[in-house]
Amino acid sequence: MQPIAPARLNKNQRHERILHLLQIKPVVLISELAQEFNVSIETIRRDIDALAEQSLLQRTHGGAANMSTAKEGVLNQRKNIFPEERMRIAKEAEKQVSDGQVLMFDSSVTCTFLANRLAITKKELTVITNSFSIAIALSENPTHQIIMLPGQYRASEGSCYGAATVSAVQQFNADHCFSSCGSITLEGITEYDQDVAALKREMIKRSRQTSILADHSKFGLGKLERVCGFEDVDLLITDQPMPEAVTKALNQNDVSWTVVK
Repeated sequence: MQPIAPARLNKNQRHERILHLLQIKPVVLISELAQEFNVSIETIRRDIDALAEQSLLQRTHGGAANMSTAKEGVLNQRKNIFPEERMRIAKEAEKQVSDGQVLMFDSSVTCTFLANRLAITKKELTVITNSFSIAIALSENPTHQIIMLPGQYRASEGSCYGAATVSAVQQFNADHCFSSCGSITLEGITEYDQDVAALKREMIKRSRQTSILADHSKFGLGKLERVCGFEDVDLLITDQPMPEAVTKALNQNDVSWTVVK
């Protein structure tokens, strides 16, 4: 006898389950919810949007947080996920930076690890970022110049996003953009959030080189908001061997890649 597949949850049941999970842990990820409920990323995003409109949770980069965590800041929670792997990636990325360069940093946790390194090891950098955490980390070195991008402030992320942020990026050119992502698929670099994707897309466009810093959890999470194709990436740094299809796509687009252990 063939096993009977479990019934898929309806919208109200998913909402109840999401809120229940947020009573157990402070943050949930869109990718994990989509896998657990066997629905699309877009469906989970709509669920989270609906619950956020009712002030039952806080939208975050790539997921949602319970309201108490949102007040504390989701970024601090994310820093506790794969810290050793992210530090190894940051140390490798540091090799791409020379004193006096102009850099663009997104607000990812891995870029925050890199900023902490550069505050110690480099001098006279100019860093353009939307992240207050990155600005604070780099300000420990008085030789660095930090340019904070304006925009709509997301307290849970400690960062600014929106049309004003994208417009401000267009005033600058950089030697190198360092960015992470929501996911890496065969289509390229993707994100969960349209505003996040739009900002990263413009940062990459305004930079002479782009390095993507992505731990092993970033691979194979499905179709999201596309940031760019592999043809716009110069280097990818990760911490575990990648899916063979991704490696092939990187090689076909002449993207350098490094696995740090």
